[in-house]
Amino acid sequence: MRLLSKIILLTFMGLFTSCFGQKEEHIYLAGWEAEFNGDEQCQKFLETQVIDKKTANNIWSSIDLVFKEGKLVKAYDNDEGHRTERKLKESEIGFEYQKLKPNQIYSLNQAAKSESYLGGEIPNEFKIPKFEFNAPFQYLGKFSKTEEAFNWLPFDLHIAAPIYLNFDKLFIDYSDPLNPKVLNIEELKQTDNSYDDLKPNSEIVYEKVYITTQKETNFGGIGHTSVPSWIQYPDIPACPKSKKTMKLLCQLTYDGVDIKTKRTNVQPKDEWYRQYFENMNFWGDGDLYIFFEPESKIMCFIIQHT
Repeated sequence: MRLLSKIILLTFMGLFTSCFGQKEEHIYLAGWEAEFNGDEQCQKFLETQVIDKKTANNIWSSIDLVFKEGKLVKAYDNDEGHRTERKLKESEIGFEYQKLKPNQIYSLNQAAKSESYLGGEIPNEFKIPKFEFNAPFQYLGKFSKTEEAFNWLPFDLHIAAPIYLNFDKLFIDYSDPLNPKVLNIEELKQTDNSYDDLKPNSEIVYEKVYITTQKETNFGGIGHTSVPSWIQYPDIPACPKSKKTMKLLCQLTYDGVDIKTKRTNVQPKDEWYRQYFENMNFWGDGDLYIFFEPESKIMCFIIQHT
């Protein structure tokens, strides 16, 4: 009797599928600038920007890819709550469905006490990169793997970057987590900065602000993890060692970060420039994107601004 019931059920499901078509499958993505043609940039975008439906409906800009029988048939742009059909390019029609795990966004929020923090004095055990050229590195804080959002890290990470330099991408090797080394050093030597008052021995130390993380379905807080909210075109880095797509550790936003300078020896000749040394900022109105690849232990810094 059970066998007969199963045969009837399978027959009904087959008739239903042939009459009404296979169930639609969806991929939801944060952002808007992408071409789904299967190339390397496309794959990096899929891995980095994939989110769940609820998040896609909450953030200000997202894409809904619709698949039937494993092929892309439609796409929709969701722009600040307005859903419009996205015209597929010839190269995108028939793009194959992939089973992707949505990224979980965590917001970074100020806390009374935490193992993670932004700013603060350089720890005695941490050797910040130092050079005899251009602007120096600034210590930006620590991300502890005790935080749920950072439990994928191989170890706690002290963060330092020359945030006043006009670099494109800065790659740092954290194989020794307390003595990181710049990988693209020759490129860094050729990078200029927009502040004539900065010297190799300039010091900028920020107040320590403890942070914690919280699951979200939107971007917010001091910054956020997991999914970049690109100001300009998506610039997703691949690890120069492993060639893997790097994972967003966090994005610090210019309108969220409010961390004051504790002390500095920078004395701008032009008073108008003093504002840029009074708090943590990234090219004035920019966001700092910090990526990390846990196997190769390579970090990447990118700054984008309006």
